[in-house]
Amino acid sequence: MSKIFDLGRTPEEWSAKLRPRGVELSPRTLRSKAREHGQYFSIGRAIFITPDQMDEILLREARHAQDRSRHITH
Repeated sequence: MSKIFDLGRTPEEWSAKLRPRGVELSPRTLRSKAREHGQYFSIGRAIFITPDQMDEILLREARHAQDRSRHITH
């Protein structure tokens, strides 16, 4: 089977996986961020996000937050 299907998860699956770790991330927000950063695969209306893509979304969001913080404090 495809690595995307083996490793990829839907935004709902990622949200459920993160919740026990204290991370409240709605599937809707994750879907939006994945689209914003181009980090997803889709078939029809279904979206799959691989662990590598999830890492990239998190890294880009962290950079974006740091940039916003710098602009506010300077």
